[in-house]
Amino acid sequence: MKTTETVPDYRKVLVSCPAGKVAINGGAEASATPSDYDSVALVSSYPSPWTTTLWVASARNFSGQPSTVTAWAICARKPSGYEVVQAPSSQVPVDQPVTLSCPAGKVAFSGGAEIQSDRSSLTKSYPAAFNSAKQPTQWVVAGRNAANSTVGVEASAVCADPITDVTWSTGRATSNSPAGGFLVCPDGRQVVGGGASASGPESVLISSKPGLKSEGARSDGWWGQAGGFYEPLTVDVYVACASR
Repeated sequence: MKTTETVPDYRKVLVSCPAGKVAINGGAEASATPSDYDSVALVSSYPSPWTTTLWVASARNFSGQPSTVTAWAICARKPSGYEVVQAPSSQVPVDQPVTLSCPAGKVAFSGGAEIQSDRSSLTKSYPAAFNSAKQPTQWVVAGRNAANSTVGVEASAVCADPITDVTWSTGRATSNSPAGGFLVCPDGRQVVGGGASASGPESVLISSKPGLKSEGARSDGWWGQAGGFYEPLTVDVYVACASR
């Protein structure tokens, strides 16, 4: 499921799962016309902590013009042990990671955050603390701004009982702005989640989103992209895949 809107800075774009399904993961992308990779940034991409059916996204445009924001939701019947874990709102130094841990015995299906401050942007949203079954038990987020040394972070994660068929992999793209890459699911498996982490001076995430073969991608997978005023940039991309 996806929704695309052209909106002012910070205005939330919502995508909802159909009846009987919940959002197990989701993603977002920001763009602007004319396209300029150092002018737009994601501000938020996260599962709603208030309802199980929504994924929320927002962005900002450093040029002061509206941005086109697309929000994706990956929907499925509610897995065993499904819950959305929310961290208390916190004020942290710029780009300092905020980590959410799933309850004991559960794994992280996805997560995300809203970065709250003037001229804020999302820089990281990715899985961590992989267990012996190579499934993450934590979700990590971070953000930055162009005005202050600290940012407000509201983070949430989707946790559930482990599903052995879900496998995670990761890859790294390093290049001048924009930096990014598409990490495919192996052996024709379907994408069920993913994440991205941008590194580099003043780097920001532009997109962290699913790519679907049914929509023209060469295979199911996950796309991550970052931009910034300085180079080079590094983007770590994560993808979770399962059998069809």
